[in-house]
Amino acid sequence: MELLAVQPRSAPELAAELGIHVRTARQLLRRLDHDGYAERTGDPRRRYRPTRRSVALAGQVVEHAELTQTAVPHTTEVRDQLGEDCHLCEPSYLSALCLVHAGRHPASGCRPQLRELVPCHCTAAGKALLAWREPWRQAVLAQPLMAFTDRTLTGPQYLDRELAKTVARGYSIEDREHDPHTRGLGAPVLVGDREVVAAIAVVAPVSRLPAERYAEIGEALTRTADALSTDLS
Repeated sequence: MELLAVQPRSAPELAAELGIHVRTARQLLRRLDHDGYAERTGDPRRRYRPTRRSVALAGQVVEHAELTQTAVPHTTEVRDQLGEDCHLCEPSYLSALCLVHAGRHPASGCRPQLRELVPCHCTAAGKALLAWREPWRQAVLAQPLMAFTDRTLTGPQYLDRELAKTVARGYSIEDREHDPHTRGLGAPVLVGDREVVAAIAVVAPVSRLPAERYAEIGEALTRTADALSTDLS
């Protein structure tokens, strides 16, 4: 299901990626089709894609997950303290998925919005995740990366240097890299044996997030991320 969510796949393609026999892959796809979680595309190669039923199921999983429920009061506290949108995101293949969005008001348009996928190489939460998840970072940086603004870093060598700075300071910085009108900062959330499972981030218009606030917001985010990590452990 995870592979189908990234892009439609045929039985031979699925078998190759899972390391199983084509016959087994075909049986799995037929069962998913029968149960309503996948459907055939119009592709002559007989590819399958997830249905809306799988999307609805994923939404319920996210909504009731321990990480989501535990993070809500923490993100709300940061929003109230700093007066800016606060998000919790987790890694999702080459992107970051917003699990929690604590906005300043209903009309707030700062991304990511709830359940939105955003690129990880140029967003505050995504860069925080990349900085502390090395195997995932290597997989992401091996892919062609899109430039969203003239400030987006897409070269692996430049991103590696930026992410090393992120680890050294303890939080990530997004400076008009995804949206030319916003800035953001993000901090990693760890559980168990120090595995980074999510990132908490603040994103705001440039006018409300000058560089002079970086230290204040970075400290608030790292403190909140530590508290959330403790609650999850």
